[in-house]
Amino acid sequence: MYFDKIYKLQTGVSFKISTFALQELIANAITRQKFPELKSIRSTTDLHDYLSVIVCDGVEGLIDRRQRWLDHKIKSALTAGHPVSFHNFCNLFWRNLDEDDPDGDEWHQLMASDQFYLQLTILLNKLRIVERSLLQHKDITPDLFLGST
Repeated sequence: MYFDKIYKLQTGVSFKISTFALQELIANAITRQKFPELKSIRSTTDLHDYLSVIVCDGVEGLIDRRQRWLDHKIKSALTAGHPVSFHNFCNLFWRNLDEDDPDGDEWHQLMASDQFYLQLTILLNKLRIVERSLLQHKDITPDLFLGST
C-alpha cells in the first residue's frame, strides 16, 4: 500500500491515505525554523496522527455497512468527500471476529501488510532526514513529496 494513491476495495469503495497533514507539518517547521512536533514523532505509530483517509467512491455503501460505528461528524465528512483522521477511519472497522465483513477484512489486511509498514518506515526516515537537515542548515528546503515511492 502506498500513500496518496487511490485503492479500491472489492466492495467498490475507493480511498486514499493522505499525507497532507504531515507535509504541512514539515512545511511549517521549515518556514518557522522550529520543529517540536517533528521531535515528538519517534515511531511509525506516531505517524498515524498525521494521516487521513479520503473516500473517493462508494461512500454510500461504506456508510450503510459501517452504520453502527459512524457518528454524525464522520458521516458528514465522508459524505462531503472530506478527509477523516486515520484513527477515526480505522475505528469504523471494529467488529466481531465471526462477522462477515468484506470491507473490514480487506482494510485489516492492508493495514497489517508489510507494504504498509514499509511505507510508514520510509515516511519516518524522511522525517528524520528533514529534522537533521533543519538542525544542521537553517536555509534548507527538503523534498516534501511523501507519497508513493
